[in-house]
Amino acid sequence: YVIAEVLDRANGICEKCQNPAPFNKDKDSLPYLEVHHKIPLAENGDDTVENAIGLCPNCHRQAHYGKTTY
Repeated sequence: YVIAEVLDRANGICEKCQNPAPFNKDKDSLPYLEVHHKIPLAENGDDTVENAIGLCPNCHRQAHYGKTTY
């Protein structure tokens, strides 16, 4: 539910950099974005739409390995 809602909200646009998804998925031709929890589940973050963001692969990697805030 959360993944579907976040991807629907993002509408094919990265919610961080505001660029369109880098490609469409072969399976269903939908834009490829990844869902990221702003407060990780491992740190007691909620699995909710409000705690999640749709990101392009580059922004998702930056969220995990770079310096970024949401």
